[in-house]
Amino acid sequence: MDARFSGLSADDDLSALVSEAARAANAHNTQPWGVDCQGDELVLRRDRTRTLGASDPRGRDTMLSFGAFVESLLICAASAGVGLRFEASTGGDAETDEVGRFSRHPEGYQTTFSSADVRGRRVWRGRWRDGAPPPDVLTAAAAEAERAGFRLVSMPTRDARPFLIRANRWFFGDAAIVAELHRWTRLSPRHPDYGEDGLNDAMLVLSKVERAGLRMLISPRVFRALRGVGLPGLLARMSASATQGSGTVLGVVSPTEAPQELAAGRLLTRLWLGFQRHGLYVHPQSAPLDCPETRAMLEERWQIARDEQLVAWFRVGIPASDPAARVASPRRSGG
Repeated sequence: MDARFSGLSADDDLSALVSEAARAANAHNTQPWGVDCQGDELVLRRDRTRTLGASDPRGRDTMLSFGAFVESLLICAASAGVGLRFEASTGGDAETDEVGRFSRHPEGYQTTFSSADVRGRRVWRGRWRDGAPPPDVLTAAAAEAERAGFRLVSMPTRDARPFLIRANRWFFGDAAIVAELHRWTRLSPRHPDYGEDGLNDAMLVLSKVERAGLRMLISPRVFRALRGVGLPGLLARMSASATQGSGTVLGVVSPTEAPQELAAGRLLTRLWLGFQRHGLYVHPQSAPLDCPETRAMLEERWQIARDEQLVAWFRVGIPASDPAARVASPRRSGG
């Protein structure tokens, strides 16, 4: 097992479940969690060496990642006939970075998903073909969100494109964000950490030319030289395929009276697994919510109330090629 999954022996029935759950969606594939075994409990902790900084200024994506891991582990445990429940730490523990605890429970987690669904989950960052999610699928997703205390908002993909381009200009115009992206991308098989966590060329669905171009443009030396002569705009246009073609962009809206990101991460996992059963895939993106300008524009368009906040934005649609043929994310097993 990975050092981040300490105290779990190879013959422990929970060790395999934790490894499966490590396929949970998370920003930049940093896998920002550690799991400690303490008696009959599993303690979920924040691994600060793996949390994003400039790319996650509000810490929202980190908490969404924890929620995705929690939901994935509960699903995998239920699929294996192991009863687990999760209790989030109240207010968080700044000293230990404890997020919450899993404990044995005689009643298994009630879910319609299985560990096979978790293993088969894919984010699609490539090109899309025409075709929108069926209305009944979106209606079911909205009902699932409402049961969890959230609401879904939507817009056609064509309307989302200007938001994304503007947000990406902001994203790629920030030297600290680009440096963090450079740290977590492995755009060549010759990269020393190519088989480790992070974003590789296969996950990003890049051609040989595209990966070479991106690797060069986000390198510190080239970025410093070209930042002032239009490089952020070029990188933004290179990323615009996320909103090409038809389809739908969805936002998740949360009440603001208490932190909701962890619960939102659990909801997103259920939504994305549900979409995948219908042949639909998602591409979550944070820049439109982190860029102050586009966040304000989205709040106005979607009529976000003062006691609400946007916690997620993602494209849902039909990939132009088969995602199952793409190499799975590296080291998702954590070992």
